[in-house]
Amino acid sequence: MDIHEERKDGFLVLGLEGQLDVISAKMFEEKVFAVIDGGETVFVIDLSRLDYVNSAGLRVFLAASKRLTPAGGKIVLCCLQEPVKEVFDIVGFYQVFSIFNSKDEALKSLG
Repeated sequence: MDIHEERKDGFLVLGLEGQLDVISAKMFEEKVFAVIDGGETVFVIDLSRLDYVNSAGLRVFLAASKRLTPAGGKIVLCCLQEPVKEVFDIVGFYQVFSIFNSKDEALKSLG
């Protein structure tokens, strides 16, 4: 899995590419926690190029959200591909995270 980073409209956008599984979840966790520890409290995760996620990856999303809660922060997700969308629907992530169809919609929700 690759993680791409960009700033758009003043917000950090992390883009995930490939598969988020037990092997890549640790790398994702380290990156997200470094971003949070670096002071980011609100950011977007673009999942347009993520084609697989398992429970190890899902745990990272929840752990990051939990870490942001005391600071009043949040993670906004966007551009889920169908396989990932199905997993998020099954586990109830649509009730936990703000999820948008496009990066522009996600960024607009933050501004």
